[in-house]
Amino acid sequence: MQKRRKSYRVFESKSNSNKRITTLFVLFVLVSGAISARLYYLQIIKGDEYSAFAKGIYIGGQDYTPPRGDIYFQDKTGEATYLVATNKESPFIYADPKEVNDSQYILNEISKIVEINQEDYSVILDRLQNQNSSYALIKKQISLEEKDAIEKLQLPGVYIKNELVRVYPAGEVGSTVLGFLGFNEEDRKGQYGIEEYYQNLLSGSALGSANYELLSDSSLEAADIELTIDYGIQFVVERKLQELLENLDADLASAIFMNPRTGEILAMAQRPGFDPNNYSDVENINVFKNNLVQSVYELGSVFKPITMAAAIDAGVITPQTVYNDTGSVRIGGYTISNFDGKARNLQTMTEVLEKSLNTGAIFAQQQLGKKKFRDYLEAFQFDKLTGIDILGEVAGNMQSIKTANRDIDFATSSFGQGISFSPLRFLTSVAAIANEGKIMRPFLVKKVIKDGQEISTEPKVLAQPVTSLTASRVAAMMVSVVDNSFDRKAAVPGYSVAGKTGTAQIPNKDSSGYSDQTIHSIVGFAPAYDPVFIGIIKVDNPHGIRFAADSVTPTFREIASFILQYYKVPPQ
Repeated sequence: MQKRRKSYRVFESKSNSNKRITTLFVLFVLVSGAISARLYYLQIIKGDEYSAFAKGIYIGGQDYTPPRGDIYFQDKTGEATYLVATNKESPFIYADPKEVNDSQYILNEISKIVEINQEDYSVILDRLQNQNSSYALIKKQISLEEKDAIEKLQLPGVYIKNELVRVYPAGEVGSTVLGFLGFNEEDRKGQYGIEEYYQNLLSGSALGSANYELLSDSSLEAADIELTIDYGIQFVVERKLQELLENLDADLASAIFMNPRTGEILAMAQRPGFDPNNYSDVENINVFKNNLVQSVYELGSVFKPITMAAAIDAGVITPQTVYNDTGSVRIGGYTISNFDGKARNLQTMTEVLEKSLNTGAIFAQQQLGKKKFRDYLEAFQFDKLTGIDILGEVAGNMQSIKTANRDIDFATSSFGQGISFSPLRFLTSVAAIANEGKIMRPFLVKKVIKDGQEISTEPKVLAQPVTSLTASRVAAMMVSVVDNSFDRKAAVPGYSVAGKTGTAQIPNKDSSGYSDQTIHSIVGFAPAYDPVFIGIIKVDNPHGIRFAADSVTPTFREIASFILQYYKVPPQ
């Protein structure tokens, strides 16, 4: 079998980031006059230039910091990795204004070879004319052809050196997870995503990160990081989200796919996205925000399996329990109706999920009682963070049923309105239904490699809110939803697929009540009784299609079908 570290398909091979960079300071007791003169030249005459080096304005032949660690995605077998963040040497042009006689002429000659816009031209010209400085940056990241052409000009006082720049070979793919290497005052630091969360490990800082402190004690060598993200799945998810965004003229399309047995995140994506190679071109910085982790929303009917799981686990209902659906329920002066206002008379709890009946979810919650309902939501960890290894995770909001005791709040919570959670929080909790009742801690880093050491992330059970029997019964109910309901467009021929859609109303920003805008989402896993994935797709403010059962189910089916074939799961 081919060794993992030697197979880098699709992108360039991993650069050797295990080069040790050392700085040797020799102190002399007796300093000769010649050495003193040299120090004076370096510190005073050329001080600006070396200050520029130290501040990271450019990096010459010898760095004072280790090259930043590489980041990799997985493939389906784990036998190969995909390089998605690395460093490369890139030439840049600078000049010593003290050696430049005709700055206008020099800049004109250079601008014939490299593109310099009018605004930058004026700034660069001012730098070149500053005789108090020994360093004037002209152009970064020029091509090798441009480098050769400028060197042939032999312009006095103009120099070309190489600097290490951060590159992302996959472009936009995975940018929501990765973030980018940007600037923080005078230093280059990770911004957003993995680049920020694991700044210390990736940069070789002596400070530790998360659970990898031991690696940080060994040296200032930067660490490489292998993520749980699967490049193939991530690529397909992002492509399908882009199609969804465009077809529905939506504000945002996002998704997470996870291994429910381990908590490994297989894909995490949103559209619109950005290219971390050109992050400075972004006009709306909101695209940097990972809405799957850093934003909450009212879930709507995708939440109903949680209500059913709680009531079944408590023994107050079974999937076959029957109630009388009158089409609406009157609670405390409020009338709550089914999505279409229709009454369906006697219905089982399985049919409540199949037909997404609000009145049935309220019935299950009322059988459970307010205290037990709240206790089960807490057992499902909805009042806690997931602990994923990425910055900015926000807590959910279930204050309406924690600080008050109104019947109406518990009723609406039973079908996912009036309470709000991030897509990651909900997916992590509902994954218990796919994993014998156990909630796993979600994580993005599979392995950290430094100085020949490797530390892998071990799966961790966070809680078990329901029994394995309850989980299997609710999973069967969700299979019936896909087989027999509006959500049948999510079905993958030859496989048992468990799923549930939801069309949630969006609250008004400036007043009480709800707007006309909606969020469509679907959660599902397959194969239902031995799942290799669980996923959630969410679309904000779609147009042209009223219900999630029609808008997001085809996309879920396409992604699910791909994953099952990708993992070579045989039809059942």
